[in-house]
Amino acid sequence: MNRQLSWILATLFILGALLIWRPFSDDEIVATDPQFREIPPDFIAEGLATRVYNSDGQLEHRINATKMTHYSPIGLTELDRPVYQVRPDGKQETWQVIAEQGSFYDDKTLVLERNIVVTHLAADDFLERVETSYLTIDTLAETMITDQPVAIFGKNFLVRGNGMIADLRAETLELNEHVQTTYSRHR
Repeated sequence: MNRQLSWILATLFILGALLIWRPFSDDEIVATDPQFREIPPDFIAEGLATRVYNSDGQLEHRINATKMTHYSPIGLTELDRPVYQVRPDGKQETWQVIAEQGSFYDDKTLVLERNIVVTHLAADDFLERVETSYLTIDTLAETMITDQPVAIFGKNFLVRGNGMIADLRAETLELNEHVQTTYSRHR
């Protein structure tokens, strides 16, 4: 009986050691499989500006960034400190969006993260700026969507909410959930 118990304990010890050591790890498979290799960027540019024109030759929007890293196989451009400016219907630029980080997918969807400030550039307008931490912009439809907390600043008011949908062409903004509105006389 001692011999059987010794064999069982030795077998369990060896199995435990193999599980900890893992000589059959997936790391080797990942390193050799082309599907899991890191994709090198097509280019890395600093201080690059991208301009997009409509079929009539009018500037629709532009994106500037301190650094752009482009990966054409997956249709992605990573952006450091992006600045997005839009001209709805070819008019003078009316909106500017800045953020710390961004990703531009297939030249149509811009995803921005961290310290986002949306500024309305038109003088003497009711709405001045919107602040949030995450924002998705459909550059074709010219819409902005977030499910994160937002702060909307205007002349003599501050509105806080959770989530929003904004249409830059129609110049409308809808909160998903209103949290608080503060009015002031002087600002």
